[in-house]
Amino acid sequence: MEERRQFTLEFSPQIDFQDQIRGYFDWEISHDRESARRLSKATISNFSIDLSPYDKIGIIGAAASKKDIAATDIDFFIVADGSIGAVDDLSKVLFIVSDADGFPYLNRAIEARIPIALHAHGDNMEAWEHLLTLLGDDYPLMLTHQVPDKIEGMVNPGGFTDGDRAVCLAMMLGLKQEACELIGFSTNSIGQWSGVTNEALKLKKLAWMEKILNAHDFVI
Repeated sequence: MEERRQFTLEFSPQIDFQDQIRGYFDWEISHDRESARRLSKATISNFSIDLSPYDKIGIIGAAASKKDIAATDIDFFIVADGSIGAVDDLSKVLFIVSDADGFPYLNRAIEARIPIALHAHGDNMEAWEHLLTLLGDDYPLMLTHQVPDKIEGMVNPGGFTDGDRAVCLAMMLGLKQEACELIGFSTNSIGQWSGVTNEALKLKKLAWMEKILNAHDFVI
C-alpha cells in the first residue's frame, strides 16, 4: 500500500454539479451529510494512490462486457462497483469505486482485498453498513462523500454515479485526461452490472453522468 497523501479538491465545477443534481431530483442535502458523517465515524480511510505516473488506465463502467475488456491492451483498471463482474483478472484492478450496491459481484473483490473507494450518499447507509461488516479492520478503504463540506478522513472528488465518480476521483488522484480510457459507459441503456433500479430514474441519472464526463472533455 502506498504512503497516504493529502489531495486537494481541484474540480469545484464537478462538485457544483452535485447541488444541481440534488435540486433536479428534489433530494435533501441533509441526508447526504448524515450518511457521510456516519461513515466517517464508522471506519477510517487508509488507502491512497498516486495515479500521475500511469500512461493508461481503463475505467470500467456498468455497460462493459468481458469481451470489451479482453479486447484492450490496458494493464490497469479502475472499476465502477458491480462492473467488477466483467473483470476476470483481478490483479489488474487498482481499486473499485462503490456505493455498496454492487453485490453479488463485489464478493470476489472483497475476497481478493481489492481497495474500495466507498461512497456515502443519502439513501445508502444500510448498504455501506452491510459492506463494512464483510471487511476486516485493516481492509484498504478510501472514503468519499458528495456534500460541499470538508469532512475529516473523507474526500469529495465530484461526480454522481459510480462511473463518473470513478473518473473524477482518478483525475483528482493525478491521472491525466489523455491517460484515461472509458470502457462500458452508456447513456441510452442500463448496463448489465448496475444494481436493481428504476429504469426511468436510472436513465435520468445517466444523463447527468454524461454532463459530468463532458465537463472533463470525455464524449460518450
